[in-house]
Amino acid sequence: MIVIVIASPSLLLQSRAYFLGKKKAFLFIDGSNFYHALRQNNLFGFFSYAALFQALSKEFEVSCVFFYDAVKNRLIEPGQYSRQQSFHERLKKEIPGIIIKTRKLKYLPSSERVEKAKAKAAFCKACTPKLESFLSDAGLLKLSKEKGIDILLVTDMIKGAFQNSFQTALLASGDADFVPAVELAQSLGKQVVNLHFYKGSSSELRNQCNTHKLILLDSKSNCILK
Repeated sequence: MIVIVIASPSLLLQSRAYFLGKKKAFLFIDGSNFYHALRQNNLFGFFSYAALFQALSKEFEVSCVFFYDAVKNRLIEPGQYSRQQSFHERLKKEIPGIIIKTRKLKYLPSSERVEKAKAKAAFCKACTPKLESFLSDAGLLKLSKEKGIDILLVTDMIKGAFQNSFQTALLASGDADFVPAVELAQSLGKQVVNLHFYKGSSSELRNQCNTHKLILLDSKSNCILK
């Protein structure tokens, strides 16, 4: 008698990862956080998410990649909106199958923007009105805030942990707000690896994760994980 067993796609992926000696992993990228980290570390224009994916694939069976981003307003910031859309399209070509999840960037009311800018700048009372006028005339007073991006990432991570979709969550972010989500994923038996740069990284997040990897670039812009 011949018995044919048909395994589910997820089971096949886990089996493949097992025989390759790699842990099945999902990659979660906090796009906005990483963008600012790249700026802080003077790596913007050199770093490639495709190179990061390739470096991670040497150690993990990365079966799913999520990228989270706050979308600019096309009317308020048309140039940045266009560049952002082009970037998303390029990501889809560089990493086939990547899942890009977005929320609209929320812009603060004018009065709130002005007050926040004043407090942050901490200029003297005599200089503040001049600074405010200059920024307004130059169109540079554009404070904004993200709404819902962190929730999207946390929901996907915890959902995947509950469904046993991965063994390891690769969290590309330096935001300490993710610590509670990391703790919950770990309580479900999952490993969490924090991917970060030198600057813009939370020590609280690094310490909570099972391990963390510093992202470096070599002379050819290939990613090196330390």
